[in-house]
Amino acid sequence: MKFKQPEITNNAEGQPRTVGLELEFAGVEIDRAADIITTLYGGKVDKENRYEIEITDTELGDFRVELDARLLKKMADKSDISLEGQSVRKSIEEAVEKLAKTVVPFEIVMPPVAVEKLDRLEALREALQKNRAEGTKSSLVHAFGMHINIESPDLETVTLLKYLRAFLIIYPWLIEKLNIDISRRITPFVFPFAEKYVRKVLNPSYQPDEDQFIKDYVDFNPTRNRPLDMMPIFGMLNERLIQPVMEGEKNNERPTFHYRLPNSKIEDPDWRFEDEWDYWLVVEKLADDDVMLEKLCRLYLLRERETIISFHKEWAKTVTILLNLDEQ
Repeated sequence: MKFKQPEITNNAEGQPRTVGLELEFAGVEIDRAADIITTLYGGKVDKENRYEIEITDTELGDFRVELDARLLKKMADKSDISLEGQSVRKSIEEAVEKLAKTVVPFEIVMPPVAVEKLDRLEALREALQKNRAEGTKSSLVHAFGMHINIESPDLETVTLLKYLRAFLIIYPWLIEKLNIDISRRITPFVFPFAEKYVRKVLNPSYQPDEDQFIKDYVDFNPTRNRPLDMMPIFGMLNERLIQPVMEGEKNNERPTFHYRLPNSKIEDPDWRFEDEWDYWLVVEKLADDDVMLEKLCRLYLLRERETIISFHKEWAKTVTILLNLDEQ
């Protein structure tokens, strides 16, 4: 079954927009995950170190499997390690790795593919489930997520602003529908946007140029840890403005919205990647409806001023009614 198409299917060059998925999980070792990928899609395995494997030249593109911990990657670098220190380093590696696996996920970074090919990735989800991969609900300390990297239709400021506005409008509804795990809410990985920034962006009079848009975002959000991470796009547009706040943090510059909100529900045999994609399509649809988007921006600002308590819960109900999301 093919995934549903977004409202805008092509990028500025007239090519199909692409989507890349990232999945965090436990319970399946890194070598086994690499074997699953090559069995499904072919490709060549390049084990860079014990914590990171590249699978290149597959039918869909290049995959990466890694234990997502900077400390472990640094320890895996064999440069400047004497032969005498090898056994000590190995013992330390094993001890830290054992501890890290209780809270640090393995991650599969999948190649960007056209939406019409996204259904091919469900085979990987199914294979991981058969191998008893563990997701967010498998442990109280598994703050695991699934990230979706959606190519923007173009890089014009007006387009990026529409998508950010649409996401901020839909966000309270997404929080309720996705049932974000408490382990993820209390960790910094998907901290919400500050309400002061939300009000600024949703104000219809806010019509920044590219530099001002990026500066405002960085001032309020000097981090990758937002449910809709704009740093990859902004880094591509103006690395000079982004680099000072990254402080060595990885930021792969690319023309995509980095949507980080969904739980990793890989332990649930009824869960599909398609489920999370369908929720994102609500943002896509609103971003493409200028009239409804402006109406909801104005209504949000009005209701937010008038509602003393439980605003986000009430707003989720409002969005459900106005956008006819009852069956979503």
